[in-house]
Amino acid sequence: MSDTPQVTVLLSVDDGLGSPVSHDEMTLALQTVLTAEGVERPCAVSVSIIGPDEMQGLNAAWRGIDVPTDVLSFECDSPFEGEVPADETVELGDVMLCPEVIEAQAPTFGNTFVEEFRLMLVHGLLHLLGYDHVDEESALAMEARELEVLRALAESRGDDPDAVRIGPTTRHLDD
Repeated sequence: MSDTPQVTVLLSVDDGLGSPVSHDEMTLALQTVLTAEGVERPCAVSVSIIGPDEMQGLNAAWRGIDVPTDVLSFECDSPFEGEVPADETVELGDVMLCPEVIEAQAPTFGNTFVEEFRLMLVHGLLHLLGYDHVDEESALAMEARELEVLRALAESRGDDPDAVRIGPTTRHLDD
C-alpha cells in the first residue's frame, strides 16, 4: 500500500481515569490496523476509557452478560462496503476500554498493564473492521492480525517486536 490512511481518534476519558497509552499511540495503532487491512481512505474512531460500572451496564445491555469486560466495540460504517461516499471520512465506530478490568487480567496472560491495554485497543479496532472470534478459525485469524499489528507498533517504538505476546483471544469463545 502506498499511502498511510488519514485517521482521527476521538478520545473520551471518564473523570478519574487515565490511559496507559497516549492519544498519538492510539492514532498510530489505528493507522497500522488500517494499513494492514489495505484501507487507504480517511477513517475515524471513537475510543472511550470507562469505569467498570459503566462497562458492566454496556456489557449487560448489548451482550446479556452482567459483568464488566475489558473491551467492547460498536461498529458503524465499513471502509470496505462503499456505504460512505469516497470523499467522506468513514466513521468506523466506538471502542470502549475498561482499564480496571484490563489491568486485573493482564498478569493472567503474562502481560503488563500497558501490553494488555495495547492488545485490547487493537482487538477492539479489529472488531470494527469485521474480525471476530466466534470459532477457532476466526479467532486464529484475529490473533494473527493482532500479533502483526502489535509487532509493527513495537518496532515503531523501538521495542523488540519478537517480545510481543498476545495471549489467546480464544479465551472469549465462551462469552
